[in-house]
Amino acid sequence: MFPREELTEFVYKEAMLLDEKKYNEWLELFTDDAFYWIPAWEDEENIVTDPNNDVSILYLPTKREMEIYVKRIMSGKAPAYNPHPRTVRMISNIIAEFNEKDYLWKIRYNWTLYVYRNLYKKLETYVGVTEMGIIKDGNGKFKIKYKKVTLINDFIENGILPLI
Repeated sequence: MFPREELTEFVYKEAMLLDEKKYNEWLELFTDDAFYWIPAWEDEENIVTDPNNDVSILYLPTKREMEIYVKRIMSGKAPAYNPHPRTVRMISNIIAEFNEKDYLWKIRYNWTLYVYRNLYKKLETYVGVTEMGIIKDGNGKFKIKYKKVTLINDFIENGILPLI
């Protein structure tokens, strides 16, 4: 049976954890061999295809690097995250398909991210498309094997883009 409703709830939960800044709980959603990638645009129509050799907006190739990134955000020592921005994510058009070869669900969805920075008294809006590979672990829980975020408007104001 295809767990569309469960997968949709999982996507919403992941977004909620980010908005609530529950980063340690968010990290628990990922497999130990997960990666997180925000590719850069090569030109007006194409994003880069190789995070190991092309410039990326953000590339965290291991869960360990994701943990280090989150630790820095939470430490208060990352100037761009101090004070931490308020965020709200809106998700739509969730599409899920099962990939037999990799034995995972490929999830694709559109999103809008609203970021309010009290320091600047400014509301920023970002839009994009996310693709995630989701598996079920040995305990029957969904886990994210990879998250690739394509940022449509890639101009990042004030030098910081919250995790998306």
